[in-house]
Amino acid sequence: MSKTRISDLMDDLLEQTDGEVSIGEVVSKFENRGYGPLLLLPALISLLPTGAIPGVPSICGVTLFIICLQMALGQGYPWLPGVIKERSLDHEKLEHAISKFRPYINFTEKMLSPRLTVLAESPTSRFIAVFCAVVSLSMIPLEVVPFAAALPAFAITVTALGLMNKDGVVLLFGVLLQAATGLLLSQVL
Repeated sequence: MSKTRISDLMDDLLEQTDGEVSIGEVVSKFENRGYGPLLLLPALISLLPTGAIPGVPSICGVTLFIICLQMALGQGYPWLPGVIKERSLDHEKLEHAISKFRPYINFTEKMLSPRLTVLAESPTSRFIAVFCAVVSLSMIPLEVVPFAAALPAFAITVTALGLMNKDGVVLLFGVLLQAATGLLLSQVL
């Protein structure tokens, strides 16, 4: 039976490794769930006040588009450049990082749970990735209006949380937020 909780996957990673652990090994352990954190990070950067810095929403939008494209093409886990994939952490640093993020992960696992998991799996997740890719590109023209890129960034953040936790209800809510954002923006622009 496959693990469903992120905290279980992290515990397995700690148990199955010792010494040096490459970033590639960490990403492959999370399989297709590796897309969730990679979507979450640029979306949060754009959602927070850092999104008001000129150029940040565009960079985040392009980054999100590239990640979504990989997911839409059905890659099992995110592709990383060799220089990043080969980079390694020693086991103690990995353990420290996991213990630092564990309270946040435990909190999200209490709030979100695997429901309607079919939405977080292929082929549905590939369709959602295409939708996210289009929405992420909307962040580029929205950069001219202060904090306007926060609308699609919030929708993608919710979607990423749903993907990470295989919570189809939250994932569906994220997609609906993305659609509403697109509709709102089409009326404004």
